[in-house]
Order: sequence, then structure tokens, then C-alpha cells
Amino acid sequence: MENQILISIGVLSSQKNNTVYHIIKKIFIKINYELIFDSNTMTILASKDKLVLIMELTSKTIENALNLELYFDILIQTSLIQEDYNSPFIKKMVNKAKYIIMNIDDESSRNILDKNVEGIIITYGINKKATITASSFSLFNNIEFNLCLQREYETIDKKKIEPMEIPIILNLIGRTNIYHGLGAIACGLVCGIDIEQIKDTLLNIEGVYRRLEKIYEKDYMIIDNYCNRPLDYNLVLEEVQNIKYKNIYIINSVEIAQGIDTIKKNLEVILSWVPILDIRKIFLYMDKKEELIIHNINLLLTKEKVRYDIFFQLTKCIYNGILPLGQGDLLLLLGGESLKGSRDIINQLI
Repeated sequence: MENQILISIGVLSSQKNNTVYHIIKKIFIKINYELIFDSNTMTILASKDKLVLIMELTSKTIENALNLELYFDILIQTSLIQEDYNSPFIKKMVNKAKYIIMNIDDESSRNILDKNVEGIIITYGINKKATITASSFSLFNNIEFNLCLQREYETIDKKKIEPMEIPIILNLIGRTNIYHGLGAIACGLVCGIDIEQIKDTLLNIEGVYRRLEKIYEKDYMIIDNYCNRPLDYNLVLEEVQNIKYKNIYIINSVEIAQGIDTIKKNLEVILSWVPILDIRKIFLYMDKKEELIIHNINLLLTKEKVRYDIFFQLTKCIYNGILPLGQGDLLLLLGGESLKGSRDIINQLI
């Protein structure tokens, strides 16, 4: 224990529950690192000679880390909102990192760099200029691409990583997960992990909780995604275009506390995708009976001539959502906290 080397990894994001953080953790577990501590935002793992600290860093938590003078060997930039790119706290943290892993396809990413940055910069993305890039990708029920490391660089242990090209299968769905996979691969290589071990982890990786999470995949597929705002719905339905399916059905939670305006806007986003995705039917689960909201929903969906049913019991809603599913069909679970027990219900019903 006394001779263990500490490797600290920070994952920069504007939102919690970051997919890159999740994948990196799984890569270390796959190569037999012992899990010492694990929470939603921090993980500590250990081997005989190394101690690995992985932290999710948002604009809210990064200032606290700086106050504690906690800096990172490896800093990975993932998805940030525009105001975060100009944060002096993020720039200060980036300046202290030994390795800075950045999404080159994100035009704003360079804004986190100060003129005097000294760390080694490694870029990832689909752009051909990236250090680590993906080509010939296929997006269906998982992600397949050719990984290309285009230039040599050193690991944190000062060992050389030679240029390579290797096929990768990532057991996640959606175009954004290409970037998450590339960022995690870049980090794994910097840590000196063999690409074949990384590749094996990605092939068997499970999705992040309620982030395009595949919760059932046999004759048909069931995917769960947390949605609370119109933007959430639009992003997930845009990703669904890349999934191969025969018929698609949606279970959507209507949470009364959101208010009628948000509920209507969320439903309007789903309705806008009905002809594009050829959505067969919408099953609505309402956490409370509210006659005015029910009336407005009926008016909206009847006007659009969409097939739908309204339920006030989640088990009954899910049962009816599963009932029409056949070979190759897709069921989407979209909504907020009221759907968090769906996986257990599905496991009981199937």
C-alpha cells in the first residue's frame, strides 16, 4: 500500500451521471482493480502498485476541488454548456493537468485552454485531425467503428503507445456515445491499459442508468431514458433514428407537478416525431388524476390522430406497452422519476 502510485482522473461535464466516467470505471474493474470506494461522483480503485481516483467534475464541484488544492493527472473534457467553457475555475484546473483529453469536434473546447497550458493535449472525435478518431462507424443496436490512433504518445508511465487501427464494438446506442467511447479509450491508453482489454470492456459494457439504457434485448428491445424537458425528449428521439427496429411504441410518464405547459410541450415534441419514426402507439402513465390535464391531453392527441391510452397504474401501463411487442420491435420508456421502478416491473412481467 505504501508504494502505490496515485493516478487521478477528472471528467469534466455540465451534468451528473456522465457516461465517460462510467466507462472508465468499468475499464479498471475489468482489469481486476479492486473497488475501494464508489459513489455517483467519485470512485477509488486499487491494484498492487496503483491507486486510481476518478471524479466527475461539474462547474459546481470544480471550485470545491480547487479550494482543496485537488488537481488531476488526466482531465477529460466531455459535454459542457457554453458558459462553462469560459469558467476561470475550469481553466485553472486544466492548467494543472498533465494530460488534457479534448473533443476536437466541439468547437468551443479550445476555450478551456489557457495560453500557458503545459499538459499534453490529446484530442478525440470524428474529425480526421484528432489524435484518436473513429471512422466507418455503424449505428444500430450497438456502435461499431474503426478506432484510429494517428500519432504516437506516452502513457502516464512513460511508455510509448504506437499508432494503431483496430475495430471496436461499443455495446451502447446513439451517436453521442461514439464520443463517450473515444474519450474513455483515450484515457485508458494514457493509463497504460492494453487496447484489447479496453476493447473487451466496451463490447460488454452496460448502459448508464436511464441514459439510452437497454434494459431488455432479446426478441424485442426496451430502452429507458430519463426525460424531463422538451430538449431531453428531442435529443433521445433524434438518437432513436439510428436504431434498427420494426415497430416502435412509447411509454411516457406525465408528472402532474411539471405543470400543464411543460406536459404539453413534452407531448408536442413526441408528436412531432410520430411521422418520422412511425410511432405506433403512445402509452401515458399519469402519477395523479387531474381532470384538466387529462382533458388537455385528450384534445392534443385526438387532434393529431395518434393512438394512445392513459393509465394511472405503472404496472398496468407497462404491461399494455409490452403486450403488442413482436420480433424486432422497440419500446421506449421516456419520463422522469415516476418511471424509475420500471426495470423491476419489466423483470417481473417478462
